[in-house]
Amino acid sequence: MAVETYKWHSQLGAGPIEYSQTVRAAQFGDGYEQVAENGINSTAIQLPMKHVGAEAEVNELRTFLLTHVVKAFVITPPGEEKGLYRVVANSVRKNVISSKFAELTFTIKRAYGVYA
Repeated sequence: MAVETYKWHSQLGAGPIEYSQTVRAAQFGDGYEQVAENGINSTAIQLPMKHVGAEAEVNELRTFLLTHVVKAFVITPPGEEKGLYRVVANSVRKNVISSKFAELTFTIKRAYGVYA
C-alpha cells in the first residue's frame, strides 16, 4: 500500500506549533535526578493547520483528512521538515464563508515510520 502525499497549499492555523517531549526521570533521596529521553522519537510535534478555498476543493481535502486519522501521509508543513503525519482525531472543522468558499481547520501530528 502506497503512502499518499498531501497536495493542497495550506497554512498554519491560529495556534502555535507544539513540541512535547517524553522523558524518564528517577529522583534519588540525596536530590540527584537522572533524566533520559523515552525512545529515539521522544519529541512529538503537533501543528494546527488552516485551508481556505472553493467549496469543492475544501470538501475534497476534508475527505482526505478524515481518511488519514489512523493512516499516515507525507507532507512538508510550514516551518517543519517533510515527514509522515496523521490527522488528530476530532480536529477537523469546516466553516462555510460564502456560497462558494469555505475554511477548513485541522491539526496534524508527527507519525514516525518509514516511507519511500
